[in-house]
Amino acid sequence: MKAMSVLDAKEWAVETFGEVELGDPRRRDRVVQVAVAMAEDPAVPLPTQMGDPSALQAAHRLFINEAISFEQLQEPHWQHTREEARQRKQVLLVQDTTDLNYSHHKKTRRLGPIGRGKKAQGFFVQSVLAVDAQTAEILGLAYEEPFVRQPAPLGETHAQRLQRDRESLVWERAVQAIGPALSDAQWLHVGDRGADIFRLLQHIQLQGCDFLIRAAQDRCVQVEHGEEEDDEEVTRLFQLARSLPALGSRVKDLPRLHDRPARQAFLQVSWSKVQILPPKNGGALHQQAVEAWVVRVWEPKPPEGEEPLEWVLLTSLPIENVVQAWQCVDWYTMRWTVEDFHRCLKTGCSMEKRHLQSYENLTRLLGLVGPLAVRLLVLRSCARQTPQVLPTCILPALWLRVLELFTNHPLHSLDSAGHLWRAIARLGGYRGYRGDGPPGWQTLWRGWKRLQALLEGVQFTLQFLPLLLV
Repeated sequence: MKAMSVLDAKEWAVETFGEVELGDPRRRDRVVQVAVAMAEDPAVPLPTQMGDPSALQAAHRLFINEAISFEQLQEPHWQHTREEARQRKQVLLVQDTTDLNYSHHKKTRRLGPIGRGKKAQGFFVQSVLAVDAQTAEILGLAYEEPFVRQPAPLGETHAQRLQRDRESLVWERAVQAIGPALSDAQWLHVGDRGADIFRLLQHIQLQGCDFLIRAAQDRCVQVEHGEEEDDEEVTRLFQLARSLPALGSRVKDLPRLHDRPARQAFLQVSWSKVQILPPKNGGALHQQAVEAWVVRVWEPKPPEGEEPLEWVLLTSLPIENVVQAWQCVDWYTMRWTVEDFHRCLKTGCSMEKRHLQSYENLTRLLGLVGPLAVRLLVLRSCARQTPQVLPTCILPALWLRVLELFTNHPLHSLDSAGHLWRAIARLGGYRGYRGDGPPGWQTLWRGWKRLQALLEGVQFTLQFLPLLLV
Protein backbone atom coordinates (compact mmCIF):
# COMPACT_ATOMS: atom_id res chain seq x y z
CA MET A 1 0.00 0.00 0.00
CA LYS A 2 1.41 3.37 -1.01
CA ALA A 3 2.07 5.98 1.64
CA MET A 4 -0.29 8.61 0.26
CA SER A 5 -3.16 6.13 -0.06
CA VAL A 6 -2.69 5.45 3.66
CA LEU A 7 -2.33 9.11 4.62
CA ASP A 8 -5.25 10.41 2.55
CA ALA A 9 -8.40 9.59 4.55
CA LYS A 10 -10.79 9.64 1.59
CA GLU A 11 -8.58 7.57 -0.69
CA TRP A 12 -8.05 5.01 2.07
CA ALA A 13 -11.78 4.77 2.90
CA VAL A 14 -12.82 4.29 -0.74
CA GLU A 15 -10.12 1.67 -1.26
CA THR A 16 -11.07 -0.21 1.92
CA PHE A 17 -14.87 0.04 2.01
CA GLY A 18 -15.83 1.03 -1.54
CA GLU A 19 -16.79 -2.54 -2.43
CA VAL A 20 -18.85 -3.56 0.61
CA GLU A 21 -22.06 -5.39 -0.32
CA LEU A 22 -24.91 -4.17 1.91
CA GLY A 23 -27.89 -4.57 -0.43
CA ASP A 24 -28.21 -0.82 -1.08
CA PRO A 25 -25.63 1.52 -2.65
CA ARG A 26 -26.70 4.26 -0.22
CA ARG A 27 -25.54 2.13 2.70
CA ARG A 28 -22.18 1.61 1.05
CA ASP A 29 -21.84 5.36 0.49
CA ARG A 30 -22.71 5.97 4.14
CA VAL A 31 -20.06 3.48 5.28
CA VAL A 32 -17.44 5.28 3.18
CA GLN A 33 -18.50 8.69 4.55
CA VAL A 34 -18.32 7.48 8.15
CA ALA A 35 -14.96 5.79 7.50
CA VAL A 36 -13.54 9.03 6.04
CA ALA A 37 -14.65 11.00 9.10
CA MET A 38 -13.19 8.41 11.50
CA ALA A 39 -9.93 8.19 9.55
CA GLU A 40 -9.32 11.94 9.87
CA ASP A 41 -8.71 11.50 13.61
CA PRO A 42 -9.21 7.89 14.83
CA ALA A 43 -8.79 8.48 18.58
CA VAL A 44 -11.37 11.22 19.22
CA PRO A 45 -15.01 10.47 20.22
CA LEU A 46 -17.57 9.71 17.52
CA PRO A 47 -19.44 13.07 17.91
CA THR A 48 -16.18 14.92 17.29
CA GLN A 49 -15.35 12.73 14.30
CA MET A 50 -18.74 13.24 12.66
CA GLY A 51 -18.67 16.99 13.14
CA ASP A 52 -22.40 17.82 13.12
CA PRO A 53 -25.56 16.26 14.65
CA SER A 54 -27.02 15.05 11.34
CA ALA A 55 -23.83 13.17 10.41
CA LEU A 56 -23.64 11.71 13.93
CA GLN A 57 -27.25 10.54 13.71
CA ALA A 58 -26.57 8.92 10.33
CA ALA A 59 -23.55 7.11 11.81
CA HIS A 60 -25.63 5.81 14.72
CA ARG A 61 -28.30 4.56 12.28
CA LEU A 62 -25.54 2.66 10.50
CA PHE A 63 -24.32 1.00 13.69
CA ILE A 64 -27.81 -0.06 14.89
CA ASN A 65 -28.92 -1.37 11.48
CA GLU A 66 -29.60 -5.09 11.95
CA ALA A 67 -29.38 -5.64 8.18
CA ILE A 68 -25.65 -4.87 8.35
CA SER A 69 -23.18 -7.32 9.88
CA PHE A 70 -19.57 -7.14 11.01
CA GLU A 71 -18.61 -9.73 8.38
CA GLN A 72 -20.15 -7.70 5.53
CA LEU A 73 -18.14 -4.63 6.51
CA GLN A 74 -14.79 -6.39 6.72
CA GLU A 75 -15.15 -9.02 3.97
CA PRO A 76 -13.71 -6.82 1.16
CA HIS A 77 -10.70 -5.97 3.33
CA TRP A 78 -10.13 -9.66 4.10
CA GLN A 79 -10.36 -10.64 0.43
CA HIS A 80 -7.98 -7.86 -0.62
CA THR A 81 -5.48 -8.94 2.06
CA ARG A 82 -5.63 -12.61 1.05
CA GLU A 83 -5.23 -11.75 -2.63
CA GLU A 84 -2.18 -9.63 -1.80
CA ALA A 85 -0.81 -12.49 0.32
CA ARG A 86 -1.08 -14.85 -2.66
CA GLN A 87 1.29 -12.61 -4.59
CA ARG A 88 4.03 -12.86 -1.96
CA LYS A 89 6.60 -15.63 -1.53
CA GLN A 90 6.18 -16.19 2.22
CA VAL A 91 3.46 -14.75 4.44
CA LEU A 92 3.02 -14.97 8.20
CA LEU A 93 -0.60 -15.26 9.36
CA VAL A 94 -0.18 -13.99 12.91
CA GLN A 95 -3.14 -14.82 15.12
CA ASP A 96 -4.01 -13.71 18.67
CA THR A 97 -6.91 -12.90 20.99
CA THR A 98 -7.59 -9.72 22.92
CA ASP A 99 -10.43 -8.52 25.11
CA LEU A 100 -12.33 -5.25 24.88
CA ASN A 101 -13.37 -4.03 28.32
CA TYR A 102 -16.72 -2.24 28.62
CA SER A 103 -17.20 -2.63 32.37
CA HIS A 104 -17.67 1.14 32.66
CA HIS A 105 -20.49 1.06 30.08
CA LYS A 106 -23.26 -0.08 32.40
CA LYS A 107 -26.06 0.20 29.83
CA THR A 108 -24.41 -1.83 27.06
CA ARG A 109 -26.35 -5.08 26.60
CA ARG A 110 -25.38 -8.68 25.77
CA LEU A 111 -21.76 -8.50 26.87
CA GLY A 112 -20.00 -11.31 28.74
CA PRO A 113 -17.25 -11.97 31.29
CA ILE A 114 -13.69 -11.20 30.19
CA GLY A 115 -11.77 -12.69 33.12
CA ARG A 116 -10.78 -9.49 34.95
CA GLY A 117 -12.86 -10.06 38.04
CA LYS A 118 -16.49 -11.04 38.47
CA LYS A 119 -17.85 -7.67 37.33
CA ALA A 120 -15.64 -7.15 34.28
CA GLN A 121 -17.77 -7.21 31.12
CA GLY A 122 -16.93 -6.97 27.45
CA PHE A 123 -16.13 -9.25 24.54
CA PHE A 124 -13.16 -10.82 22.78
CA VAL A 125 -11.67 -10.29 19.34
CA GLN A 126 -9.69 -12.89 17.41
CA SER A 127 -7.46 -11.21 14.82
CA VAL A 128 -5.29 -12.69 12.05
CA LEU A 129 -2.80 -10.21 10.62
CA ALA A 130 -1.02 -11.01 7.35
CA VAL A 131 2.66 -9.96 7.32
CA ASP A 132 5.21 -10.42 4.54
CA ALA A 133 7.82 -12.74 6.06
CA GLN A 134 10.70 -11.29 4.05
CA THR A 135 10.04 -7.55 4.34
CA ALA A 136 7.84 -7.38 7.51
CA GLU A 137 5.31 -5.37 5.45
CA ILE A 138 1.82 -5.47 6.95
CA LEU A 139 -0.68 -6.61 4.32
CA GLY A 140 -3.84 -6.28 6.41
CA LEU A 141 -6.36 -8.40 8.27
CA ALA A 142 -6.84 -11.84 6.77
CA TYR A 143 -9.66 -12.57 9.24
CA GLU A 144 -11.21 -11.21 12.40
CA GLU A 145 -13.97 -12.48 14.67
CA PRO A 146 -15.58 -10.91 17.74
CA PHE A 147 -17.21 -13.24 20.27
CA VAL A 148 -18.73 -13.22 23.75
CA ARG A 149 -17.45 -15.73 26.32
CA GLN A 150 -20.02 -18.32 27.32
CA PRO A 151 -19.50 -19.86 30.80
CA ALA A 152 -19.19 -23.65 30.82
CA PRO A 153 -22.35 -25.45 32.02
CA LEU A 154 -22.23 -26.70 35.60
CA GLY A 155 -21.37 -30.39 35.91
CA GLU A 156 -20.24 -30.66 32.30
CA THR A 157 -18.30 -33.85 31.51
CA HIS A 158 -15.26 -33.98 29.26
CA ALA A 159 -17.26 -35.78 26.55
CA GLN A 160 -19.96 -33.11 26.68
CA ARG A 161 -17.36 -30.37 26.44
CA LEU A 162 -15.95 -31.88 23.23
CA GLN A 163 -19.42 -31.81 21.67
CA ARG A 164 -20.29 -28.13 22.25
CA ASP A 165 -19.01 -24.99 20.53
CA ARG A 166 -15.96 -24.19 22.69
CA GLU A 167 -14.12 -20.87 22.79
CA SER A 168 -10.88 -22.48 21.60
CA LEU A 169 -12.52 -23.39 18.28
CA VAL A 170 -12.20 -19.76 17.18
CA TRP A 171 -8.59 -20.51 16.19
CA GLU A 172 -9.77 -23.30 13.89
CA ARG A 173 -12.55 -21.18 12.39
CA ALA A 174 -9.98 -18.54 11.48
CA VAL A 175 -7.76 -21.09 9.71
CA GLN A 176 -10.72 -22.54 7.80
CA ALA A 177 -12.07 -19.11 6.84
CA ILE A 178 -8.70 -18.04 5.40
CA GLY A 179 -8.25 -21.33 3.57
CA PRO A 180 -5.29 -22.39 1.41
CA ALA A 181 -2.97 -20.04 -0.46
CA LEU A 182 -4.13 -21.32 -3.89
CA SER A 183 -0.81 -20.13 -5.30
CA ASP A 184 2.93 -20.75 -4.95
CA ALA A 185 2.98 -18.62 -1.79
CA GLN A 186 3.91 -20.25 1.51
CA TRP A 187 1.53 -19.31 4.33
CA LEU A 188 2.75 -19.82 7.87
CA HIS A 189 0.26 -19.61 10.76
CA VAL A 190 2.00 -18.10 13.82
CA GLY A 191 0.54 -18.22 17.32
CA ASP A 192 1.43 -17.97 20.98
CA ARG A 193 0.73 -20.60 23.67
CA GLY A 194 -3.03 -20.16 23.26
CA ALA A 195 -2.68 -21.69 19.80
CA ASP A 196 -1.14 -24.93 21.08
CA ILE A 197 -4.18 -27.03 20.13
CA PHE A 198 -3.63 -30.39 18.44
CA ARG A 199 -6.75 -30.05 16.27
CA LEU A 200 -5.50 -26.64 15.11
CA LEU A 201 -2.22 -28.13 13.88
CA GLN A 202 -4.19 -30.71 11.91
CA HIS A 203 -6.51 -28.07 10.45
CA ILE A 204 -3.52 -26.00 9.29
CA GLN A 205 -1.99 -29.00 7.54
CA LEU A 206 -5.32 -29.85 5.88
CA GLN A 207 -5.28 -26.36 4.35
CA GLY A 208 -1.81 -26.97 2.92
CA CYS A 209 -0.23 -24.34 5.19
CA ASP A 210 2.56 -24.46 7.76
CA PHE A 211 2.54 -23.60 11.46
CA LEU A 212 4.87 -21.98 13.99
CA ILE A 213 3.35 -22.25 17.47
CA ARG A 214 4.81 -21.68 20.92
CA ALA A 215 4.20 -24.85 22.93
CA ALA A 216 2.09 -24.72 26.09
CA GLN A 217 1.16 -28.39 26.52
CA ASP A 218 3.76 -30.93 27.60
CA ARG A 219 2.73 -33.34 24.86
CA CYS A 220 3.83 -36.89 24.20
CA VAL A 221 6.27 -36.91 21.29
CA GLN A 222 8.08 -39.67 19.47
CA VAL A 223 11.73 -39.25 18.54
CA GLU A 224 13.76 -41.30 16.09
CA HIS A 225 17.25 -42.21 17.34
CA GLY A 226 18.40 -44.29 14.41
CA GLU A 227 17.69 -45.27 10.84
CA GLU A 228 15.68 -48.35 11.78
CA GLU A 229 11.95 -47.84 12.31
CA ASP A 230 11.93 -49.66 15.64
CA ASP A 231 14.55 -47.34 17.13
CA GLU A 232 12.04 -44.82 18.51
CA GLU A 233 11.32 -43.39 21.94
CA VAL A 234 8.19 -41.75 23.37
CA THR A 235 8.93 -38.91 25.74
CA ARG A 236 7.54 -35.58 26.91
CA LEU A 237 8.03 -32.49 24.77
CA PHE A 238 9.58 -30.17 27.36
CA GLN A 239 11.83 -32.91 28.75
CA LEU A 240 13.13 -33.55 25.24
CA ALA A 241 13.55 -29.85 24.37
CA ARG A 242 15.51 -29.10 27.53
CA SER A 243 17.80 -32.09 27.01
CA LEU A 244 18.97 -30.92 23.57
CA PRO A 245 22.47 -29.39 23.45
CA ALA A 246 22.94 -25.81 22.25
CA LEU A 247 23.69 -25.72 18.53
CA GLY A 248 23.97 -21.97 18.05
CA SER A 249 23.97 -18.65 19.91
CA ARG A 250 23.56 -14.94 19.27
CA VAL A 251 22.55 -11.63 20.88
CA LYS A 252 19.01 -10.43 20.18
CA ASP A 253 17.20 -7.19 20.98
CA LEU A 254 14.04 -7.80 23.01
CA PRO A 255 11.41 -5.05 22.74
CA ARG A 256 9.52 -3.62 25.68
CA LEU A 257 6.65 -5.93 26.60
CA HIS A 258 4.07 -5.15 29.28
CA ASP A 259 6.13 -4.33 32.40
CA ARG A 260 9.41 -5.64 30.97
CA PRO A 261 11.79 -2.96 29.61
CA ALA A 262 13.55 -3.37 26.28
CA ARG A 263 16.94 -5.08 26.58
CA GLN A 264 19.49 -7.25 24.82
CA ALA A 265 19.64 -10.97 25.50
CA PHE A 266 22.28 -13.62 24.79
CA LEU A 267 20.30 -16.58 23.45
CA GLN A 268 21.08 -20.18 22.56
CA VAL A 269 19.11 -22.44 20.24
CA SER A 270 18.61 -26.17 19.69
CA TRP A 271 16.22 -28.27 17.63
CA SER A 272 15.04 -31.80 16.86
CA LYS A 273 12.55 -33.56 14.61
CA VAL A 274 9.59 -35.11 16.45
CA GLN A 275 6.28 -36.83 15.89
CA ILE A 276 3.56 -35.15 18.00
CA LEU A 277 1.25 -37.91 19.19
CA PRO A 278 -2.51 -37.25 19.22
CA PRO A 279 -4.14 -36.80 22.65
CA LYS A 280 -5.93 -39.83 24.03
CA ASN A 281 -8.95 -37.84 25.23
CA GLY A 282 -10.45 -37.36 21.79
CA GLY A 283 -9.18 -33.85 21.06
CA ALA A 284 -8.05 -34.65 17.51
CA LEU A 285 -9.51 -34.78 13.99
CA HIS A 286 -7.83 -38.15 13.44
CA GLN A 287 -5.40 -40.34 15.32
CA GLN A 288 -2.36 -39.78 13.14
CA ALA A 289 0.74 -38.13 14.58
CA VAL A 290 1.77 -34.68 13.35
CA GLU A 291 5.32 -34.45 12.02
CA ALA A 292 7.08 -31.34 13.31
CA TRP A 293 10.32 -29.86 14.53
CA VAL A 294 10.79 -28.58 18.06
CA VAL A 295 12.98 -25.47 18.40
CA ARG A 296 14.08 -24.33 21.84
CA VAL A 297 15.57 -20.88 22.35
CA TRP A 298 16.64 -19.84 25.83
CA GLU A 299 18.70 -17.38 27.82
CA PRO A 300 21.35 -19.23 29.85
CA LYS A 301 22.52 -16.20 31.89
CA PRO A 302 19.83 -13.51 32.23
CA PRO A 303 20.60 -10.16 33.89
CA GLU A 304 20.17 -10.08 37.65
CA GLY A 305 16.53 -9.71 38.59
CA GLU A 306 15.27 -10.60 35.09
CA GLU A 307 13.28 -13.73 34.33
CA PRO A 308 15.18 -15.86 31.80
CA LEU A 309 13.63 -16.08 28.36
CA GLU A 310 12.66 -19.54 27.10
CA TRP A 311 10.54 -20.43 24.08
CA VAL A 312 9.73 -23.96 22.97
CA LEU A 313 8.44 -23.65 19.43
CA LEU A 314 6.69 -26.24 17.27
CA THR A 315 6.88 -25.85 13.52
CA SER A 316 6.12 -27.84 10.40
CA LEU A 317 9.03 -26.15 8.61
CA PRO A 318 12.08 -28.44 8.24
CA ILE A 319 14.97 -27.36 10.46
CA GLU A 320 18.26 -28.67 9.11
CA ASN A 321 20.74 -26.00 10.19
CA VAL A 322 21.22 -23.11 12.58
CA VAL A 323 20.19 -20.51 9.99
CA GLN A 324 16.76 -22.11 9.61
CA ALA A 325 16.41 -22.38 13.39
CA TRP A 326 17.10 -18.67 13.91
CA GLN A 327 14.76 -17.85 11.02
CA CYS A 328 11.93 -19.55 12.94
CA VAL A 329 12.82 -17.57 16.06
CA ASP A 330 12.80 -14.30 14.09
CA TRP A 331 9.45 -15.12 12.53
CA TYR A 332 7.98 -15.93 15.91
CA THR A 333 9.08 -12.54 17.26
CA MET A 334 7.02 -10.96 14.47
CA ARG A 335 3.99 -12.28 16.36
CA TRP A 336 4.28 -9.10 18.46
CA THR A 337 2.92 -7.26 15.42
CA VAL A 338 -0.58 -8.46 16.21
CA GLU A 339 -0.20 -7.18 19.76
CA ASP A 340 0.74 -3.80 18.28
CA PHE A 341 -2.42 -4.03 16.18
CA HIS A 342 -4.54 -4.59 19.28
CA ARG A 343 -2.90 -1.57 20.92
CA CYS A 344 -3.81 0.47 17.84
CA LEU A 345 -7.38 -0.83 18.21
CA LYS A 346 -7.62 0.25 21.85
CA THR A 347 -5.30 3.27 22.10
CA GLY A 348 -5.05 4.62 18.57
CA CYS A 349 -8.75 4.14 17.76
CA SER A 350 -10.20 4.28 21.32
CA MET A 351 -12.38 1.23 20.70
CA GLU A 352 -13.00 0.64 24.41
CA LYS A 353 -14.24 4.22 24.86
CA ARG A 354 -17.03 3.96 22.29
CA HIS A 355 -20.54 4.22 23.75
CA LEU A 356 -23.09 2.06 21.93
CA GLN A 357 -26.01 0.22 23.45
CA SER A 358 -25.34 -3.42 22.55
CA TYR A 359 -22.67 -5.94 21.65
CA GLU A 360 -24.04 -6.19 18.10
CA ASN A 361 -23.76 -2.43 17.59
CA LEU A 362 -20.18 -2.47 18.86
CA THR A 363 -19.25 -5.23 16.41
CA ARG A 364 -20.54 -3.12 13.50
CA LEU A 365 -18.35 -0.29 14.73
CA LEU A 366 -15.45 -2.75 14.98
CA GLY A 367 -16.05 -3.57 11.32
CA LEU A 368 -14.79 -0.06 10.52
CA VAL A 369 -12.28 0.33 13.34
CA GLY A 370 -10.38 -2.91 12.58
CA PRO A 371 -9.08 -1.78 9.15
CA LEU A 372 -8.56 1.70 10.62
CA ALA A 373 -6.18 0.23 13.23
CA VAL A 374 -4.36 -1.59 10.43
CA ARG A 375 -3.95 1.78 8.72
CA LEU A 376 -2.03 3.13 11.72
CA LEU A 377 0.32 0.14 11.66
CA VAL A 378 0.81 0.41 7.88
CA LEU A 379 1.91 4.01 8.39
CA ARG A 380 4.74 2.74 10.60
CA SER A 381 5.47 0.01 8.05
CA CYS A 382 5.78 2.59 5.25
CA ALA A 383 8.16 4.64 7.38
CA ARG A 384 10.45 1.71 8.09
CA GLN A 385 10.51 -0.17 4.79
CA THR A 386 11.16 2.55 2.22
CA PRO A 387 14.07 4.48 3.79
CA GLN A 388 15.89 5.17 0.50
CA VAL A 389 12.91 6.49 -1.49
CA LEU A 390 13.06 10.19 -2.33
CA PRO A 391 10.79 12.37 -0.14
CA THR A 392 9.26 13.93 -3.29
CA CYS A 393 7.83 10.50 -4.11
CA ILE A 394 5.85 10.62 -0.86
CA LEU A 395 4.84 14.26 -0.28
CA PRO A 396 4.32 17.28 -2.57
CA ALA A 397 6.93 20.05 -2.58
CA LEU A 398 4.73 22.45 -0.57
CA TRP A 399 4.37 19.90 2.23
CA LEU A 400 8.12 19.39 2.32
CA ARG A 401 8.68 23.15 2.46
CA VAL A 402 6.27 23.46 5.42
CA LEU A 403 8.01 20.58 7.17
CA GLU A 404 11.36 22.33 6.61
CA LEU A 405 10.10 25.59 8.10
CA PHE A 406 8.60 24.11 11.25
CA THR A 407 11.31 21.54 12.06
CA ASN A 408 14.35 23.69 11.21
CA HIS A 409 15.61 20.92 8.96
CA PRO A 410 16.71 22.18 5.52
CA LEU A 411 15.40 20.34 2.48
CA HIS A 412 18.81 18.90 1.63
CA SER A 413 18.73 17.06 4.99
CA LEU A 414 15.55 15.30 3.86
CA ASP A 415 17.44 13.40 1.19
CA SER A 416 15.61 10.15 1.84
CA ALA A 417 12.23 8.92 3.06
CA GLY A 418 13.87 7.73 6.27
CA HIS A 419 14.86 11.31 7.17
CA LEU A 420 11.43 12.54 6.07
CA TRP A 421 9.54 10.18 8.38
CA ARG A 422 11.81 11.04 11.30
CA ALA A 423 11.13 14.73 10.72
CA ILE A 424 7.38 14.04 10.72
CA ALA A 425 7.73 11.96 13.89
CA ARG A 426 9.56 14.84 15.62
CA LEU A 427 6.42 16.93 15.16
CA GLY A 428 4.66 14.19 17.12
CA GLY A 429 7.12 14.13 20.02
CA TYR A 430 9.78 11.73 18.74
CA ARG A 431 13.17 12.68 20.20
CA GLY A 432 15.47 10.74 17.90
CA TYR A 433 18.34 10.52 20.36
CA ARG A 434 21.28 8.27 19.66
CA GLY A 435 20.24 4.73 20.53
CA ASP A 436 16.54 5.42 19.99
CA GLY A 437 14.82 2.99 17.69
CA PRO A 438 12.79 4.03 14.64
CA PRO A 439 9.64 6.08 15.35
CA GLY A 440 6.49 4.21 16.30
CA TRP A 441 2.98 4.57 14.95
CA GLN A 442 1.86 6.95 17.72
CA THR A 443 4.54 9.61 17.15
CA LEU A 444 4.21 9.22 13.37
CA TRP A 445 0.46 9.72 13.52
CA ARG A 446 0.65 12.71 15.90
CA GLY A 447 3.34 14.25 13.69
CA TRP A 448 1.26 13.71 10.57
CA LYS A 449 -1.79 15.35 12.14
CA ARG A 450 0.31 18.35 13.23
CA LEU A 451 1.83 18.65 9.75
CA GLN A 452 -1.69 18.70 8.29
CA ALA A 453 -2.71 21.44 10.71
CA LEU A 454 0.39 23.50 9.86
CA LEU A 455 -0.25 23.08 6.15
CA GLU A 456 -3.86 24.21 6.54
CA GLY A 457 -2.62 27.29 8.40
CA VAL A 458 -0.12 28.10 5.65
CA GLN A 459 -2.71 27.62 2.91
CA PHE A 460 -5.19 29.83 4.78
CA THR A 461 -2.55 32.55 5.10
CA LEU A 462 -1.61 32.33 1.43
CA GLN A 463 -5.27 32.53 0.45
CA PHE A 464 -5.92 35.75 2.34
CA LEU A 465 -2.47 37.36 2.01
CA PRO A 466 -3.42 39.42 -1.09
CA LEU A 467 -6.33 40.95 0.85
CA LEU A 468 -4.05 41.88 3.72
CA LEU A 469 -1.60 43.61 1.36
CA VAL A 470 -4.26 45.82 -0.24
